[in-house]
Amino acid sequence: MDSNRTMAKRREANPTNHARARITNMNSSLRGLCRTAGQVVSSRGMKKYPFPVTYEKVTWPPDGQLKLPLMPMEPVYSNEGGENKYKTSKRMIETRGVEEIHTELVHEQFGLAAVSGGFVSSHDFKFLQDRINKNLVDKQFAVWRVDAPWLPRTKKAQGTRLGGGKGSISHYVTPVKANRIILEVGGHITEIEAQAFLLYLCERFSFPVEFVSQRILDQRRQEQQLVAKCNQNPFNWDTVIKYNMQNCSSWLSEYDMAWKGKYR
Repeated sequence: MDSNRTMAKRREANPTNHARARITNMNSSLRGLCRTAGQVVSSRGMKKYPFPVTYEKVTWPPDGQLKLPLMPMEPVYSNEGGENKYKTSKRMIETRGVEEIHTELVHEQFGLAAVSGGFVSSHDFKFLQDRINKNLVDKQFAVWRVDAPWLPRTKKAQGTRLGGGKGSISHYVTPVKANRIILEVGGHITEIEAQAFLLYLCERFSFPVEFVSQRILDQRRQEQQLVAKCNQNPFNWDTVIKYNMQNCSSWLSEYDMAWKGKYR
């Protein structure tokens, strides 16, 4: 009896807590009723749906061409200007270092960028054109961001003996440096839709290539600025080169000093 009187006094003193306890008991009983025979019965509730994607800031190609154009298999030479086909070395220096100009997305949507330097052959251009144009639907476009193949590659016939000079021209390639944007995709397309047919195309190249978007590039830029601002470690490339620590100027190359060891 004393305990019941004590509980009654508490209810009168705190009616809000008593109401909350009753609501909690009712909710638990409702959950038990909804789960019958191992089945869960759905009940009403508040759902939050994401806002629809709008395409108000899409920058369309100025020429109006939405599909990827066919890249020429070889450059066109003018006989009147004294231009002829020529053979040259592999020119690996063309892929060394980092790209300084074509590193941003012009249409600010999605694309493929080179992680390190490499060569894109004419066969790669043909493969990319076929695959991407088949996946593009209405109000979507794709544009090239690299030059057409211009650097010749030579090859000798199978079974040819050593010597005899350089072989004949086999195909042409386009040199690409690190961080170079290779192509862009835009229009009425979301990031998930672009990743669906661009990610597997990265494996086609003979050098590492990654999928990029304007959001990814902005996030990287902010992270780099934050690291440079909050860095408290004085030991970095600038300090090492400035004070010639461990006589580094005698064994560091000019490329290491220019690119701070990030690129070869």
